Amino acid sequence: MQRRTRVKVCGMTRPEDVTAAVALGVDAIGMIFHPNSPRLISLEQAKKVRQAVPALISVVGVFGDAPLAMVEQYAEELALDFAQLHGAETPDYAAQLCIPHIKALRVKSAEQVSRDIAGYDKSSAFLLDPYVKGQHGGTGQLLSDEHWPALEMEQPLLLAGGLSAENVYQRVTTLRPFAIDINSGVEDAPGKKNAELLLKTMSELARADHDLTQLSALPQF
Repeated sequence: MQRRTRVKVCGMTRPEDVTAAVALGVDAIGMIFHPNSPRLISLEQAKKVRQAVPALISVVGVFGDAPLAMVEQYAEELALDFAQLHGAETPDYAAQLCIPHIKALRVKSAEQVSRDIAGYDKSSAFLLDPYVKGQHGGTGQLLSDEHWPALEMEQPLLLAGGLSAENVYQRVTTLRPFAIDINSGVEDAPGKKNAELLLKTMSELARADHDLTQLSALPQF
């Protein structure tokens, strides 16, 4: 039976956006602490956002080549459930983290994905984002179907890159990720989410999950 596709909304900067996202059934929210991101949030503002997150919703801190001490401080002060690594962090770096982590891969090829996944055996999940020179995520670009692994991986895979109400049905029914990461496709401006756009995206995702469930229920010959 096809299971429900999980949802993470990243780039959160406002408590009211968290409240709206949770009401629509998202599973996780992400806050970005990478200094080059237009959705960069301060620790003090992140604490306000964190207060809006109810129990049983995961909180993810997004970092890029940050000092371990910084990740540990933020993990403690914000009670993070996961660190999401968007830089060139090594497997040794990742293994030293005080909380579980998601390794983001800036994808150039399916072969690269398989190679990188094999090297990060301590990662809880992998986020696949299309490679864009000079950017570490939030590009709004779609990941090529050819770059998605053909074989099922042991660790969960998160699909990122330009997901919106216009394309999430096709992306999910084609690639069947464990989870999707939504960001720029549901924004009015970087860090400012649009509840109506998010509702439309979640509705299209529910339609995709429903159709996949119907498909999996058909007799296999």
